[in-house]
Amino acid sequence: MLSRQRLEFGSVSATPTRYPAPVPLFESQTTRAARTQSGIPAHLREDNFSRGWDDRLARYRRGIEDLSVEIADPLKLSANERHALAVRVRDTNMAVYRCRQPENVDRAAIQALTSQLGLGKPDSNLCSANDGLSELEVNHSATHQRYIPYSNRPMGWHTDGYYHTPERAIRAMALHCVRPAMSDGTLQLMDHEIVFGLLHRCDSRYTAALSQSDAMTIPANEAAGPGVRGSVSGPVFSYNGDALQMRYSARKRNIIWKSDPVVGEAIAALAEILDSCAELVVTHRLLPGEGLVCNNVPHRRDGFTDSSQPGCARLIYRGRYTQALTTMVLR
Repeated sequence: MLSRQRLEFGSVSATPTRYPAPVPLFESQTTRAARTQSGIPAHLREDNFSRGWDDRLARYRRGIEDLSVEIADPLKLSANERHALAVRVRDTNMAVYRCRQPENVDRAAIQALTSQLGLGKPDSNLCSANDGLSELEVNHSATHQRYIPYSNRPMGWHTDGYYHTPERAIRAMALHCVRPAMSDGTLQLMDHEIVFGLLHRCDSRYTAALSQSDAMTIPANEAAGPGVRGSVSGPVFSYNGDALQMRYSARKRNIIWKSDPVVGEAIAALAEILDSCAELVVTHRLLPGEGLVCNNVPHRRDGFTDSSQPGCARLIYRGRYTQALTTMVLR
């Protein structure tokens, strides 16, 4: 796995057991400090890259075959539940939980669950409630209409908060399903570390180009009013400490890519990876009481059809966090 901090998992025994840390995908302890000025680790030369990549990819393939963890009580995760979630995050940067009693799961329970996974209060946005959670449902208010998550339209590949400044980067996300749509609304996700590895194997110039500090610019959000958010430039791939993070949107409007031939090639290659590597994409339609926690991996959503019955339309709670699941310590 791409240079990850140690995870400590809970144990069912009286004495806490420290489980093995994830195996680094690209760098060893001796090369961790060696970075290029662009932010890409120096060990990403081809002779070092292949050593861990095959193992990382194999662990990811195995991991996405079984992402779900059954949760008895989201207010108090058991040691086994925490361990199961952490292992999946370690290998795939995501996990799906399934609450046994979905009717008993409210906003407070969701907040309690994410807190136990090392996440603090959700990052607030224009459409979130006071507790930081956003209600993703079809909403025709003037504010919500500007944003696709509050419609039934399909959403292309993106990471959440790609328009934020680096100081406010969204590093983790949680989705909890209260009610699914009458039909469709399926999610697709892919580990950003796997995306990075595939792109680097395609051409190492591509990952370097997309790690430039001005690779991607999001214009100011003038529609929301003056001073809401100015223009933001930043890389697609960057490191926060030892953890790789990704900032990306496949949208064609309101996004400015650096005028550079290699950046252009890299964008096209990245889009092809996301659209053509179906066997590496997780496809899941959340059901009532199910939720997703992830390290803000790239994801997309199909359009959907809602029920016309009152109180039966699709409702998903979303939390976005500036902490990452990779830094959690589970006790």
